[in-house]
Amino acid sequence: MATQLEHCEILPSPAEVTELPLPLTFLDIPWLYFHPIQRLLFYEFPCSKPYFLETIVPNLKESLSLTLKHYIPLARNILYPSSNEKPVFRYVVGDSVSLTIAKSSDNFNYLTANYAQDADQFYPFVPQLPPPKEEAEFHAIPVLCLQVTLFPNHGLWGLEIIKSKKFAIL
Repeated sequence: MATQLEHCEILPSPAEVTELPLPLTFLDIPWLYFHPIQRLLFYEFPCSKPYFLETIVPNLKESLSLTLKHYIPLARNILYPSSNEKPVFRYVVGDSVSLTIAKSSDNFNYLTANYAQDADQFYPFVPQLPPPKEEAEFHAIPVLCLQVTLFPNHGLWGLEIIKSKKFAIL
């Protein structure tokens, strides 16, 4: 069971770019119809909760913000126009990446063991993509969200979800 400690939106460090639209290529379009990509990363890094919250989390936020300055596409949204036009990537000032910080008392060694396991036990560690933003001409869907889960005195669990599935508008 994971307990959410903090949820925040990380903005790219200030840059010269105020708006950056980018059309999807014919190689990008097929990926929109697949399920979101989910990556689990395990780090054996024994640390206490206070050290994690006072040192690692602030450094993580700062480095993520600096990284997003150079990789602005990760802070973008996929825009699905209400008309039947092609979707596009767009970044505007204020777009951000969702970051969830959590803590779990589950057995880190059991979860990282090298044998087949039931996938249901990993769902509490999966961040939820923010809901689409509804605007007059389009629906904006975030591209990326992140979650870092602390297992006190055992390690860290990082998970990212990259949105690649078309949002069904019913």
